[in-house]
Amino acid sequence: MIPRADPRAPSPSTGLWRRVGAPTELLAGLFFMALAALGLWLLRDVRLGTAMRMGPGFLPTSVCYGLLLFGLIMAGRSLVTAGPPLARWHLRPLGVVLGSLLVFAVGIQRLGLFVTTLLAVAVAALATPESRWREVVVIAVALAAFSTVLFVRALGLPIPAWPPVSWAQVF
Repeated sequence: MIPRADPRAPSPSTGLWRRVGAPTELLAGLFFMALAALGLWLLRDVRLGTAMRMGPGFLPTSVCYGLLLFGLIMAGRSLVTAGPPLARWHLRPLGVVLGSLLVFAVGIQRLGLFVTTLLAVAVAALATPESRWREVVVIAVALAAFSTVLFVRALGLPIPAWPPVSWAQVF
């Protein structure tokens, strides 16, 4: 005999989640608040200055407070508005895009901006099976060329444009 659930027992849809009309907005608001709290914690020792004589921490701290306010507004709105239910998370795209950022961060000094951009775009294209490799190659080359011209040539940032002459220097 299969035991039946007690009809007086609270169901999973009661409590907080029942009052939340837009759970996606609630989670986004909580994420923004957590990101703002992390930023404020990391900026705790940076000099703020004043509105007339801004220090190096004035703008980032202001942005963190704005993000905190935005997160509070989103979380509050989620309690009074209706929205779509939480969708299933797909971890492959998230992991691949984070991997692409890691490739860029690790490769920029060793491989130069052009080659690293090509690799980062190619890795990011693995996030979806809908990627067409001809399009990925065209976009990667165009983005690598544009970013190299803009950041290295036009703005003169101290980023290596190309890998070193000796591959022994890469590793």
